[in-house]
Amino acid sequence: MEAKAEFTVEDALNRLEPNLPGPVRHRLRNSLNNFYRAAHLFDLDREMSSFRAITGEEEAASALMKAVHLRGYEHSRELNPRDHVHKAAVMACVGAIASTMKPMLGEFQLIFDFDKRRVDVKVPLTAFNVSGGDSYAIQPVEPLGLTFTRPGVDRQNLYDDVLKQIAGIGSFDSIKKMVSATANERNRLLYASDATTPRSFATTRSIRNRKLRAQTMLVLAIMVLQSRDQLPLVREAILAFLGIISRLPQEHRADG
Repeated sequence: MEAKAEFTVEDALNRLEPNLPGPVRHRLRNSLNNFYRAAHLFDLDREMSSFRAITGEEEAASALMKAVHLRGYEHSRELNPRDHVHKAAVMACVGAIASTMKPMLGEFQLIFDFDKRRVDVKVPLTAFNVSGGDSYAIQPVEPLGLTFTRPGVDRQNLYDDVLKQIAGIGSFDSIKKMVSATANERNRLLYASDATTPRSFATTRSIRNRKLRAQTMLVLAIMVLQSRDQLPLVREAILAFLGIISRLPQEHRADG
């Protein structure tokens, strides 16, 4: 049974949640709960609203890491769901891959099958500049069964250029500095510095954007779980993650 048009992604995630493995299910639930609380706290306590939204996004990253663990991908145990730096690195990787695939996925449709506990993707042929292609679509056997290559570029460095662009958009000199700053966001909301007390500059739009990124990671977690095959895009994402972590100080690298 496909999700009806009036269903939101959050509605679909709620429908799929009960049948997910505990390590993913509980993190998905906590992620959605945190965004619910963030919305209700915004006018009363912006700092705690922002804190809840950050936690919600991090929990989604943890859910994705747990899904990768459960499917036994090579190097998957080097992703530590309890490490804030690792969660920030996963967010950066997902952002880089999404940016890379944006030309192809500019128009796509998510298909939720609640009976089979699957999420699929349909891409209209118009996305490939096919005349009259709006009546036809491509649906990969597995949404994450795609692969991305660049001639002469090592697999671990496939997304380096995009990661640099993402860092630049955020006014960071490097992805290393961006990941470190992202991982420390929550502390800046809780503790005073020598110069000032905590203050949030979050807006309803920025919190909504966090929620959208979190929902993307939660949908990806379900896509990872629904296939017992080792999917190419997931393998590439793990290598991109390892590339980011390798640039960080030793204390932020996983124990393996």
